[in-house]
Parts: sequence; structure tokens; C-alpha cells
Amino acid sequence: MIARELEDRGIATPAGIGEALGMPVAEASSLINRHHWREGDLLLLEAAAARLGLEVPELGSWRP
Repeated sequence: MIARELEDRGIATPAGIGEALGMPVAEASSLINRHHWREGDLLLLEAAAARLGLEVPELGSWRP
């Protein structure tokens, strides 16, 4: 959802992603491109989604 929103906004460079998410470039790029989540990633992803104005469903109510 976050990656799609960044793409829709034309944000594709590591610097642009970092700026959009309010994170250092390396941290933002790593978070968006990570295939295996680490402890604490959910909080970072929720913060990134909120910064982009995306609504995040409650974890218990999410269904694939």
C-alpha cells in the first residue's frame, strides 16, 4: 500500500522516499524493499502510512 502510494505520487528515488516518509534515505529504502520484516517494522510502516495520509486498518480486522 505504501509503495503503491509512493509510485502514484511519482516518488521513486531513495532520496524522495526518505523525504516522503520522514526517515533517513537508507532506512526508508530498506523498509520499503524489505522482504522479511523485523521487530519494530510494523510501527515504522504505520507511521509512514500516516505520514502519507493512508488509513491503516486495525491489525485484528485485516484480512488478505
